[in-house]
Amino acid sequence: MKQIFKIVLVFFFNYLFILNAYAVIKQHDYHDELKTVTLLLDWKPNTNHLGFYVAKSKGYYNDEGIQIKILNPSQTTGTALVGTGKADFGISYANNLLYARNANVPIVAIAGIIQNDTSCFVWRKSSLIKNVKDLEGKRYGGWGSPEENATLKFIMQKNGADFSKIKIMTTGTQDFLPATLKNVDFTWEYKGWNILAAELNHVLVDTYCPSEHFSELNKPSPLIITSENRIKNNPELIKKFMKATSLGYEFAIHHPEEAAKLFIKQVPELDTKLVSASAKFLAPLYKADSKKWGNLNEKKFENYANWMQKVELIDKVPNTKNYINNSFIP
Repeated sequence: MKQIFKIVLVFFFNYLFILNAYAVIKQHDYHDELKTVTLLLDWKPNTNHLGFYVAKSKGYYNDEGIQIKILNPSQTTGTALVGTGKADFGISYANNLLYARNANVPIVAIAGIIQNDTSCFVWRKSSLIKNVKDLEGKRYGGWGSPEENATLKFIMQKNGADFSKIKIMTTGTQDFLPATLKNVDFTWEYKGWNILAAELNHVLVDTYCPSEHFSELNKPSPLIITSENRIKNNPELIKKFMKATSLGYEFAIHHPEEAAKLFIKQVPELDTKLVSASAKFLAPLYKADSKKWGNLNEKKFENYANWMQKVELIDKVPNTKNYINNSFIP
């Protein structure tokens, strides 16, 4: 009887071993079948990117036969890397998209992550700045782009202020809170991240949001971009990527708290309170009044491109149909 029991036991464990080995093999086969796609971020991970991380965590990309590899930005711009095919997809902005098109870089926007521009100039209340006119004589800390100067000059002229009286300082990637302690008086930030971070740290701030005052400065931001070559040669891959990504953002829209938790698990070094608050703040803004998440409003891009040409940031206004493609939004 004992001998029979031993035989049964050995058989049972062998059976379990075979099942486990088969499962491992199947799992390897499954991952071997997945198509790896690369997504190049524009900045360190934040809630602008929430939908990608949700889709990755929930298995939406795998469901489409995709394994996503999220890359941190390099010193080379994302538009250049995507344009040359070194990254499949990237995160960019309308100004960079238009710069690229003017330089004949074949980049196309395929979705807008947030329907309206949520960036604002921001300063501490303690700076005693009350309005745009009060920016005269103050120190602006930015990343040194032509668009910053053009935007500041534009809004100051519209408010009867003298742009030449601002001291422009390049602070690079330094965040608002440390930068405005002693180095500068105001910066340009996103409402849903650094401005929200200031409020969570009980720092009183005031803002001036260009998109809320001038329609030509309002556009979807940030953008998901890809290359003309990829659209031509592998449209099915883009459809699959966008289907999974759209599901990720729809989940973030309807379940911001859970989306924040999924995000934090993948990027644990971030401030949990900030991520949670930001996810809730952005939930109604991702789609806003658009019927679909990701929709690219051509009129907004036309207005912005015309403004860029007017302030001499670009030489010519490209046809929106050449650099905007809504066909991949599910």
